[in-house]
Amino acid sequence: MRRLLGTILALLAPAGPAIGAGNPHIVAVDSSRALYEINMATGAKTQIGTVTANAGTTAGLAVGMANTVYLTSTTNDSLYTLDVATATATLVGAYGDPAIVMHGLEYVGATDTLYGLSSGNNGLYVINKTTGVATLVGTTGLTSFTNLGWNSITGIMYATNSGTDSFYTINLATGAATLVGPLNGPTNPNGLAFDPDTGVLFMVDNNTDTFYTINMSTGAATPIGSTGAGNLLGLAYINGQIPVELTGFAVE
Repeated sequence: MRRLLGTILALLAPAGPAIGAGNPHIVAVDSSRALYEINMATGAKTQIGTVTANAGTTAGLAVGMANTVYLTSTTNDSLYTLDVATATATLVGAYGDPAIVMHGLEYVGATDTLYGLSSGNNGLYVINKTTGVATLVGTTGLTSFTNLGWNSITGIMYATNSGTDSFYTINLATGAATLVGPLNGPTNPNGLAFDPDTGVLFMVDNNTDTFYTINMSTGAATPIGSTGAGNLLGLAYINGQIPVELTGFAVE
């Protein structure tokens, strides 16, 4: 009966790649709203949808409570939630300052806080998850695009910067960045995603079109494999239920 149910659900579901329910996986989004699953072992990307057009130019991703996925738009200067199964973006609200270009996005579960990093002033912001309003914490002292990655095991916020191609820690009280070390290979580092089950920090680079792991002690990046040509910006680790009727996941 279970196998029959799985077959029926798979037949009813839309055609196309599926994300397994309850399995750890990494999703990525590029600036043209294409949504992908990244193979964690090879780096290869598979498109699973296209984010709805209301999100404009898509950038950072973050995963909050109950696997709520947050998405930042750099053209609309606004925060959205994203239904990964349907690729539907729902507006939360504007950041409140048109000078903000929120490229980095990360969630800290310990304090239930959503953070953003703007390339406009390279400032660290706290973002209201209900309204989208962003409040400046402080500036990093960096230039160009900066991305965020939260290590939920050690409680450290990390960042990559495309101006220096280097790896940093971020002080959540002041916004200040402290150099850990050069990435040694990536030339336009973008989205970061931390896997709390293995303690691994992943990164994409859209100049080298490569998926990496990062040594959090030295900053050195190790390539896993090619993601293929594109402009991947956002990266997020998800380990939770994706509705089987929406993905085509067959129950075994």
